[in-house]
Amino acid sequence: MVTIGDSFSIVATLAGLAVTLWAFLVACALLFPARVASARNAVSTHTSACIGTGFAAFLVGFFGIVVLQVPNPGVKLFGMIMVSSYFAMVAIGSSGIAKLASERLRSLKGDHSNLFDSYAKSALYIVVAGMLPILGWFLFAPIFMLTAGGAGLLALLKPATANEVA
Repeated sequence: MVTIGDSFSIVATLAGLAVTLWAFLVACALLFPARVASARNAVSTHTSACIGTGFAAFLVGFFGIVVLQVPNPGVKLFGMIMVSSYFAMVAIGSSGIAKLASERLRSLKGDHSNLFDSYAKSALYIVVAGMLPILGWFLFAPIFMLTAGGAGLLALLKPATANEVA
């Protein structure tokens, strides 16, 4: 028997997840601008390479989830590090995709909005599109995570220059 409270808790969980993901994308863009710009360049120039690299990164994350099932605490720690590393790559790549989307959104508006507003809107659009039932869950979100994981991995493997660190 499902009550109205159960429905409210599901809606509140989804809303909280959306706000958290949006804030995480914005925070990654503000904290790691050089890596996010590198991920943006990787997505805009080598999209198919990002998807292929993202599949390899996904296999590492999936292996980490499998390793988490082992009852040894040391092995569980190793698995958690692998899963956390995968989601860190996805976060950096997602921020790069949102940066690319914000630049395109800003060009549509004729450069009249500031960069932060267009970035916040594009990050929100991406998060909401991934939460769309059926199409977002089973088509957009998996393709987006593969692309973002690959872009994040390519961005993290690229050596940072002295100008990017500052």
